[in-house]
Amino acid sequence: MTKIDIISGFLGAGKTTFIKKMIDEVFTGEKLVLIENEFGEVGIDGGFLKDAGIQITEMNSGCICCSLVGDFGRNLHEVIGKYHPDRILIEPSGVGKLSDVMKSVIDVEKEEDVKLNGLITVVNALKASKQMKAFGEFFNNQIEYATTVVLSRSQNATPEQLELCVKQIQSINDKAAIITTPWDSIRGEQILKVVEGQDSLERKLMAEQHAKEEAEEHETTEEHLDSCFKMMMLGGIANCLSDDGDGFISEELVAKKLSEIAKRAYAETKDERSWKEVLN
Repeated sequence: MTKIDIISGFLGAGKTTFIKKMIDEVFTGEKLVLIENEFGEVGIDGGFLKDAGIQITEMNSGCICCSLVGDFGRNLHEVIGKYHPDRILIEPSGVGKLSDVMKSVIDVEKEEDVKLNGLITVVNALKASKQMKAFGEFFNNQIEYATTVVLSRSQNATPEQLELCVKQIQSINDKAAIITTPWDSIRGEQILKVVEGQDSLERKLMAEQHAKEEAEEHETTEEHLDSCFKMMMLGGIANCLSDDGDGFISEELVAKKLSEIAKRAYAETKDERSWKEVLN
């Protein structure tokens, strides 16, 4: 049976660094596939399964790194069938909803010999409060559906900052295990023990119900377009939050980003509504 772990986290949280730590310290010797799931990305550079939208990169650790685009579920079947890995690590897009990726894996789980194992969200302890306010449901969804939340930059946070961060996470998800120990002070084996000690059944049921409700909400074209436009908007603006910055986004920069996104949205859909209406 193949274990599937989803390692979620907002842009700049440090999920790639976390994944590297786990690969180096825990998963050595396992037949491992890392999937970087960037919905909507274009420009596949050839290689095996190019036509299916899968870019394969051999990593030094022996791990196979894939970038899936398009039909994520179908492409996941392709990867499982080709490589028969012991474990798959999925790193979703920084502004993607954890529940959406979960639903795709749950569907695959019904047809393949795989198990949705760990639901991990990496959260920047120094920026969590600002990102919760700035990005709302897209940030909170990654916390709500996690079974384990791993804090990054906790070594740079004051006790008061750390306490506030934990309380805010617990207000969204009071059942998730929260790891606050600095990464240099905790072994990957200890983290994995916590992750695999959590029960994901309730979160899986929640994700399926959430997908059903979203499908009902998106029955009209207008509602679906609004959701897509907002996701595009967040994807553009979230890139302004660099690891080294203070998380501040100027009104001028936001206005510029919104204008760019509205132009792109109009070009793709030819929607006649004004840009202001689209991005409200």
